[in-house]
Amino acid sequence: MEMSQLAEILKKLNPGEHQIIYTSINGTKVTVKHTGKFSKNDFAVGLIRKDEKEFYPTHIRLLIDLYIKRESNIVGSKKLFNALEKVYIGEDPVQYVEDLRKITFPMQLDEGEVNLYIAQLLMIEQDFNFGPGAPKRSKLDPPREYLMRFIRWIAVGDTQIDRIIFAAAGRKYPAPERYSKPIKYLE
Repeated sequence: MEMSQLAEILKKLNPGEHQIIYTSINGTKVTVKHTGKFSKNDFAVGLIRKDEKEFYPTHIRLLIDLYIKRESNIVGSKKLFNALEKVYIGEDPVQYVEDLRKITFPMQLDEGEVNLYIAQLLMIEQDFNFGPGAPKRSKLDPPREYLMRFIRWIAVGDTQIDRIIFAAAGRKYPAPERYSKPIKYLE
C-alpha cells in the first residue's frame, strides 16, 4: 500500500487497536498497535514469525539487518536499498517484493520484503511523531528523512557499523546531511 494510503488507515486506529498490515511469503506478519505514546497517532510496529510470539523491532534492528545484508550480498543489497528509496518517496513496497524474493542474502535477520514493510511503517511513525501537530517537531522535512539518512549511510558503506548504530541509538547526532539525498549509484 502506498505510504499516504497506509498513513490514513493508521491515523484511524483506536487506542490499543492491533492490526496485521502485511504478511510475507514465509508467513511473517508485520503488525501495528496503537499506543498514543509520543503523539495521538503513535503506534508500535510488531513482527510475528511462525511459531513465535510477537515482538516489537526498532529502527536499530532494521539498520543492523540492512548492514549484514549489504555485507553478505553487495549486489543484491543495492536492489533492496533502491526499493527502500522508492518506499521513502511514498511508493507501495509490495511492488518490489517479487524482485526481492529472488535475492539470496546469506546473512539476515528478516526477509528483504519484511525490511521494506518495517521501514515503511517506521517512516510513517516518524512522520506522525515528529511532523505537523506533533508535540516535538523534527527539523527535517519530512521527518522520516531521519531514518532514511541512516539507511543511506549503511548503503554507502563508508563508515563502521558501530558509529552508525551509536548515532542512531543514542540520538546524539543525526546521520550526516550528505545522506539527505538519494544515493546516485542505486539508480
